Amino acid sequence: MDRKPLKRHPALIPLSRQHHKGLILAQLLKSDVPDYKGLPTDVPGKVAFAKKELEARLSQHFNWEATVLIPATRAYHEQLQAMSDQVQAEHRQITAQIEQLSDTSTPGDLDELGRLLEQHIRFEERAWFAAIQREVPEAVLSQLPPLEG
Repeated sequence: MDRKPLKRHPALIPLSRQHHKGLILAQLLKSDVPDYKGLPTDVPGKVAFAKKELEARLSQHFNWEATVLIPATRAYHEQLQAMSDQVQAEHRQITAQIEQLSDTSTPGDLDELGRLLEQHIRFEERAWFAAIQREVPEAVLSQLPPLEG
């Protein structure tokens, strides 16, 4: 199946770029993916990497979506309200799972988190952002404050 690249509104492009880094984390955590050169290969290394990513990128990304994007867009369509609720629930779940990781975590724990993160990012990119771009007026999207970092 050919999949055309999705054209992003300029306000959403920084989020999509961060999603790329999130997908790398998801791949690193999944058990059926080859090792990435220069990235951890053992459980303690992957745990430390995931916790660092949460602190360095994911928390800021989740916060911007929760405090800027969701309040600015959720009222434009009933579907966006439901999607926003799903996004926020998944943010809480991903954050909790990363925070619960430890040196005693199993490869299965990491795999479950990697798959959740990948599914979440794919949902945001393919469904939520598409609905935002379809339903929210350009004037609203163009006034969103930029995502820093």
